[in-house]
Amino acid sequence: MRPSLRKYFGLTEGERARVLAFALVGTCSATLGYLAVLHLDSDSSFDGLSWYQTWLVVASGLGGMIALFLSGDRMGQPGSAGATRAVAGALWVTFIGALIGGTLGLPLYGTMFGPFIVVVTLMAAPLLAMLWAVNLFGTHILMGIYQSERDTIFTPSRMNPPDHPDSKSLRLQERLT
Repeated sequence: MRPSLRKYFGLTEGERARVLAFALVGTCSATLGYLAVLHLDSDSSFDGLSWYQTWLVVASGLGGMIALFLSGDRMGQPGSAGATRAVAGALWVTFIGALIGGTLGLPLYGTMFGPFIVVVTLMAAPLLAMLWAVNLFGTHILMGIYQSERDTIFTPSRMNPPDHPDSKSLRLQERLT
């Protein structure tokens, strides 16, 4: 982001990572929705999308972003427990996003068939499933940047005294001497 835009929006590094994670999930969810629309109606790629099909694509993107928001702190936690939570968060974003997108697209039947269509679409194209998994891994990393910045806000300064063995000034002093 350009420095002038960075100053205009006033976002920190973690907040920019979170915005990027939401944009990434929204874009990839909308792409999955577009591929599901093409899978259901292959003529729409040549004739153009109708208003309803365009709404399905937008609803898919919104469903993914809402599901990422509702996933809470499942994504972005450090360590092996965080990796386990990230897998649960990835499943959450995939299926709850499909549920929300399907509900927005077609209120009763979409709620039921949204997750089913996503599973069928991902099983029909293993490369697409792998790209979706890489997308969610990138989202986990970006949310990790946000979570680590957020955790430093709530850490009192008395927890890291300047003469602590893990402090940066002591580690640099040891390297220089």
